[in-house]
Amino acid sequence: MSETPKGVLELLEQLRQEREDLDVLIQGLEKRLGIISEPLEAEGSTLQTPRIKVTIDSIPVGFFHNLSQADAAAKLLRLNPGHPLTTQEILQSFRKSGMQVNPKNAVPILYTTLKRSDKFERVAGKKWGLAEWYPNERRKQL
Repeated sequence: MSETPKGVLELLEQLRQEREDLDVLIQGLEKRLGIISEPLEAEGSTLQTPRIKVTIDSIPVGFFHNLSQADAAAKLLRLNPGHPLTTQEILQSFRKSGMQVNPKNAVPILYTTLKRSDKFERVAGKKWGLAEWYPNERRKQL
């Protein structure tokens, strides 16, 4: 078995320290932005990968600037893969970001927009997910 050069081991240790420093910095930024970071443990591994869960309350003003409702909903859903949201939760996020939403008929307009788009799939009763999350689902014809 060949020996590992001392310089490579020192470099590896330096990179590990930088990773720890970056993790602390990232956690601080997430806290400031109101983002909840939950570590996920890989099966059979000690390595932890953070899963970022953005709450409705953490949506910053202007987050959906110049996006259509369909594009904004897709952006929101992509923040938490595999976690569908109700029409009301999506609208609440839009309002939190400052997006102009008609208060009288916002729900039916958004519902119709999502239903007509093949980007979205109605799941779990009253929730919406991205169609790409459900590759085996067959979209019903309108």
